[in-house]
Amino acid sequence: MKWAISVCVAFLGYSVPAQADILAIVISEDDLPYAMKSSNYDNSPSNYDNSSSNYDNAETTYDNAATTYENSSTTYENSASGKRNIYTQDGRRIGYYVFSDNGVLNFYNNSGRVFYMPSGGHTQSVFYTKGEEWCGTLGEMDGKTVLGVTRNCMLRMLME
Repeated sequence: MKWAISVCVAFLGYSVPAQADILAIVISEDDLPYAMKSSNYDNSPSNYDNSSSNYDNAETTYDNAATTYENSSTTYENSASGKRNIYTQDGRRIGYYVFSDNGVLNFYNNSGRVFYMPSGGHTQSVFYTKGEEWCGTLGEMDGKTVLGVTRNCMLRMLME
């Protein structure tokens, strides 16, 4: 897959997005290099640092909860007019993202948190909120931050 090849070097640089919109695209884990796959322990959902049962990553932790004002879809920065939007390649807004005070990067749709990227800098992988599942990875393509997620996880973002 061309996408995986073109952004592999940028992904390995572990860039973290500034406050700007993020493009969400569908990827296949099979097309990624080992360093980015869930079979790499640093990216594995079985690694406690990545687990949704880890307090810092838990959806019920105040800093990650969709009901917290900073994370709410009604906060200006999280609205369509804000700077934290997540868009598809066809320009459709599907959600927004917020960094927690402890460094977890949370991805929300209007119904709540769908994915998260743990803090600590050990992974750029993104995990499903409601289970121990690898959903994708964060990287850069053409100088822009990209959220590459599996088809199933993209469907969750669109439908939950």
